[in-house]
Amino acid sequence: MRRTLVRSFWISLITVAALFAAVWFGGRGWLAVSLMPYEGSRALDGLSEEVEVFFDQRGIARVYGQSDADVIRALGWLHAGERLFQMELIRRMAAGELAALVGPAALELDVVHRGFGFARRIAEQPPELDRETAAKIDAYVAGINHYLANAERLPPEFVMLGQRPDPWTRADVLSVAYYQTFYPLTLVQQIREAYLEITEQFGPEAGAWLRTLTSQGMSSVPALRVTEASNTWVVAPERSASGSALHASDPHLEFDIAPGLWYAVGLHSGETLDVVGVTAPGLPFVAMGHNGRIAWAFTVAPVDLFDLYRLQRDPDNPDRVRGPDGWVTMTERHETIDVRDRDLALNQVYQYTPWGKVVESDDDQVLVLRWAGFELPLEPLIRQGLAINRAGDFDDFRDAAADMGALSVNWSYSDRAGNIGYVQSTPVPVRDHEAYFQILDGADPGHHWDGFHPPHARPHALNPSRGWLANANNLGAGPDWPFALPGFYYQDRIRRASDLLDSQTLLDQADMTRFQLDRVSDRALTWKDWLAETAEASGRDLLARDLRSWDGDMDIMSDVAGLFARWWGYLPRALFDGNEPGRPDWRTLQPITDRWLRDGQTFADLAVRDRDEAALLALDDALRAGARPLGMIQTLHVRHPLAQSALLDRWLGLSRGPFPFGGDSASLNAAFSQFQTDTATWRARAGASMRYTLDWDDPDRFTLNLALGQSGNPFSPYFDSFLDEFLDGTPWTVPWREELVRRQSLHQLRLVPPDR
Repeated sequence: MRRTLVRSFWISLITVAALFAAVWFGGRGWLAVSLMPYEGSRALDGLSEEVEVFFDQRGIARVYGQSDADVIRALGWLHAGERLFQMELIRRMAAGELAALVGPAALELDVVHRGFGFARRIAEQPPELDRETAAKIDAYVAGINHYLANAERLPPEFVMLGQRPDPWTRADVLSVAYYQTFYPLTLVQQIREAYLEITEQFGPEAGAWLRTLTSQGMSSVPALRVTEASNTWVVAPERSASGSALHASDPHLEFDIAPGLWYAVGLHSGETLDVVGVTAPGLPFVAMGHNGRIAWAFTVAPVDLFDLYRLQRDPDNPDRVRGPDGWVTMTERHETIDVRDRDLALNQVYQYTPWGKVVESDDDQVLVLRWAGFELPLEPLIRQGLAINRAGDFDDFRDAAADMGALSVNWSYSDRAGNIGYVQSTPVPVRDHEAYFQILDGADPGHHWDGFHPPHARPHALNPSRGWLANANNLGAGPDWPFALPGFYYQDRIRRASDLLDSQTLLDQADMTRFQLDRVSDRALTWKDWLAETAEASGRDLLARDLRSWDGDMDIMSDVAGLFARWWGYLPRALFDGNEPGRPDWRTLQPITDRWLRDGQTFADLAVRDRDEAALLALDDALRAGARPLGMIQTLHVRHPLAQSALLDRWLGLSRGPFPFGGDSASLNAAFSQFQTDTATWRARAGASMRYTLDWDDPDRFTLNLALGQSGNPFSPYFDSFLDEFLDGTPWTVPWREELVRRQSLHQLRLVPPDR
């Protein structure tokens, strides 16, 4: 009897294990059917002629067709095949409908974005598109929808969530483009929060200091001479070893989420499109790259395109507020926000004034956010993006790049003829006041805008005598720009870039890559001697000596870099953390720590203790946590949205890392990291999301790397195809000539009209 029971137990156990294995491995195989095909032939509705798609060993697609519409249709098909879930998240983010897909975790975002009304504005005020732009968007949308309708199985995320996306529309593409003009301005919003805290404590007298800070900086644009985030620089032929212009770009975005934003592709037609670079899924053009004649890239221009107005309510009619011309009635919108796994939707009420959205209110007053994007036309976004892809010289490029609605970026430019240039696209408001980063009296006419400076008057430069142009989110206008450009400008990385670009007479493409990978921190170079003095004053002579001899390289193997990183992580708390009511939170003040210290402690009362006392306290905290190499305390862990479930994470193989990671936010090879005070560790969140370099002497040696991979599908061989090169800095070559593309391709796919 016992033997029978034991035998039954083992049979049951084996059966359960076999079923578990069948689900574990068989389920993976079933989900893997969702992979986009990379070889063979597939029908694609609407094509006029066959389109060939070649994939290299990293999954970069090169699309060759007869017409622009055909290759853009194929781009829509490719975006859907590799990034359908990511596109759905972005589309829902813009519409404020994310919680209906993923649940309560996204509700706060939906409340904010629904109120901004990105998708609603497109629906209620459809932009008047020219025929060509409308046709290109429609071709792109048709490619997306063909893939969606004909996919054998949707990507794993949709299967896990039990959802199927709605077909895409022209309005979806436009709302995504509109939303993309807003998110870069979070850089400005971050510093605004800190400044508002300061002015609340110190009053209007803080304004002079803030105006000084926002007007300082190294300019990207020379007059008679040249003086988080992205980096880009261009080098003129006279400074180039090859005698041709050089171009480098590495835009900084979050890289701890899979997939990354960029999808690399080449679009080559028999009409006007012949371009290679990176695209943002959901948009039908190459955002950064080259077309064989010109190259372009951008960094965020963190110019302040916001104002905050305080408006008094009418005591007799609280729906009215006093503006510069008297009382106006606010409008009200009722929105219903669906939330997954909740029976009841959230009913949200929003109020608006002629100057923007009400973001706070009480019985006596309202606070209104004014943003340039609420007032500018939306039509140029796609039209000018397509125009840049076809531009042939600086005049063409400047005409398009300077006029892209509310997009606020610094464009770098180079071309085969040897020209280098810069254009800022920012729609700068015409302001009569200098009360930046403050809450303004909305009834004062002097606080309101008088339109925007026209595109042709925006900062630009061509072929400076110095022989190079660079931008790293620093101030983009030269001394000849006659108007204020308030904003949150980074100055640390541009100092390092300037030093490197001036460090030798002639530069080459390898130098461009070396500069991109440089991890010497401008912050470390500035403050390491102060830390050494602090160590020496507390009897730590050996540590002081090591700090003074350190070159500021935030290398993963460096113990000194690890100590400096921990000290810098604890320093804002040591400086600003106090118990007095009404004090700004030290976390809010973190972003301005460096510039507050550089400014000689203006408003010294902002700190709760003496600067040197704070430095010692932070050093004690850092040493208490232990001396470790930087790579042990700063790591990168790339997670997929579904990785919140540990079982799904392991089953589908969603996460990558953690990996030791070097650099900091003040090094060119940047790591924008979050410091965890309880563990004394840094979590790398953002940095180079893409890197490219180009020497116009040989466009076939163009290099292009992503941070993770081409595909968002975890079963794809291209999910993390760039990860190793990203971590070790090895450039990936993307040739220009079709014969080389064909020769180096790993897969070939034919997209054909249905009747072929």
